[in-house]
Amino acid sequence: MFLTQPNQTPYDLHFSLLNVPVRVHPLFWLVALLMGFNGGDPKTVLLWIVAVFVSILVHEMGHALVIRWYGWSPSVVLYSFGGLAIYTPHLQSNYGPGRSKRNKWTQIIISLAGPGAGFLLAGILIAVCWGTGLASIQVLRFGETMIPSGYMMIRGPNLTNEYILLLISQLLYINIFWGLVNLLPIWPLDGGKISRELFQMADGGMAIRNSLILSIICAIGIAILGFQNERQFIAIFFAFMAIQNYQELSGPNRTGGNPW
Repeated sequence: MFLTQPNQTPYDLHFSLLNVPVRVHPLFWLVALLMGFNGGDPKTVLLWIVAVFVSILVHEMGHALVIRWYGWSPSVVLYSFGGLAIYTPHLQSNYGPGRSKRNKWTQIIISLAGPGAGFLLAGILIAVCWGTGLASIQVLRFGETMIPSGYMMIRGPNLTNEYILLLISQLLYINIFWGLVNLLPIWPLDGGKISRELFQMADGGMAIRNSLILSIICAIGIAILGFQNERQFIAIFFAFMAIQNYQELSGPNRTGGNPW
């Protein structure tokens, strides 16, 4: 979710997926472990780490493949609380039939591709679960809002392994709930990048300032909602983002322009 990639370490995991270079920083595994640790069955923690890895990789690959379609060469880095799809706009790739179609909506489409890839994965899992009779809808209550966040797995004739059912449930939770959260107009989430591009279209001179003000308001609102509903992680996470955005708003040369 942050905009600068971490330094290389000897413990990075490197591989390529669909001809896109991928690097996994060791902090990615540590943060996923801390988020999933509950003092119970170690297998459930391992499944959580797998679900987080697959989900964030799919999310960043969604960005990366659309970036490549536009004719740039992307790479993916997973670290800390999320990941980055990195590219240099002036460097062309050997792919990209859409590079002649770049326009003012390009960055918005790239930003939407990440959550869109996650929603697609969730849709495939839901179709499989419904088709095999293994799932029924479950929602997460967040205040008075019912947010689709996962599926309650039902043991069926074709699948009774509780760990597989738990993994499916975790994948659905991450890709649906986190995907929706990522579309909030809070910088540097994808929704924040989209809102900044929209402000750029409407009034380029004040785009960054206006997008940061909207971002701060939304982040404070979500933080308050989190505290009210005893979701401390969400509350602290968005309070930190509100502070981060306020510091950027108060910094020099933050009245307008494009950050890229």
